[in-house]
Amino acid sequence: MSALAALPGRFPRLHATTFVRLVCLIFALSAVLAALGPVRRIAQTCGWRLGRGAPSLFHRLLCRGLGVRVRRLGAFTAGRKQLIVANHVSWLDIPVLASLAPMSFLAKKEIGEHPVGREIVAMQGVVYVDRRRRSCIPSVNRCMAKTMRAGSPVVLFAEATTGDGNRLLRFRSSHFEAVRQAASDDDFETAIIQPVYLVYSRLAGLPMSRSERPRVAWYGDMTFLRHFFRFVRGGGVICDVCIGAPIRVVPGLDRKSAARLAEASVRELAARARAAPGAAVFPAREKAYIGGDLWRP
Repeated sequence: MSALAALPGRFPRLHATTFVRLVCLIFALSAVLAALGPVRRIAQTCGWRLGRGAPSLFHRLLCRGLGVRVRRLGAFTAGRKQLIVANHVSWLDIPVLASLAPMSFLAKKEIGEHPVGREIVAMQGVVYVDRRRRSCIPSVNRCMAKTMRAGSPVVLFAEATTGDGNRLLRFRSSHFEAVRQAASDDDFETAIIQPVYLVYSRLAGLPMSRSERPRVAWYGDMTFLRHFFRFVRGGGVICDVCIGAPIRVVPGLDRKSAARLAEASVRELAARARAAPGAAVFPAREKAYIGGDLWRP
């Protein structure tokens, strides 16, 4: 029986070792959240940098417990005001990105309505958006700009929804206005748009085919819990985080032009990821987190 097989209306059955692993992961994450969460919340309220690395520790532990190994190709640019623009494949995208460096996320307001989700994203740093109310976009952009001015990069999944992992959707331009607002406060040269392409390249040590994308990709009418249990029943995955050259925010760059530039850059990263022979090789003995530029000239 495949990892996706399940009776209609029932969750996939878990192997005993998988169940024990999930229970241990829940206890470990709860301990980290209980120990570091309040400290981080106080530091956020007071504007301190204390505990800034706690969210990355939390998400690294989460990725390791779920069998997700992250490989970074390229390096994030050091910039005080930074909008990280990435494609969106799965609920895994957030822990994958957050495990690499401290950053904040633009998230649907529904996430904040759940007490556990609210506590996790509050420690991480979040700006909520109600996608059903376009009238709230200007206020959301102001909050994003304020977060970037405070020194925290903000992650924008510019497709505004998850995809199947095989193609990119057109980028929405509404929230690119935020980085323009952050830049206009003093110097445009200090603000950048950082393109990122996420690709889940291997499953259980083997290259992932198009038909296997639903094991990771979460889209359409898939429910979270059913997708989660199907994922943990399968083998571990490798996610390549491909980081492109930063796009400088200059005077005269409007939000639509910024969105098109970011989309073109992410599409170029996608093409390079598909063509790079190194993306298909990741020995099991190597560490989960590997830094460095693995692109070939």
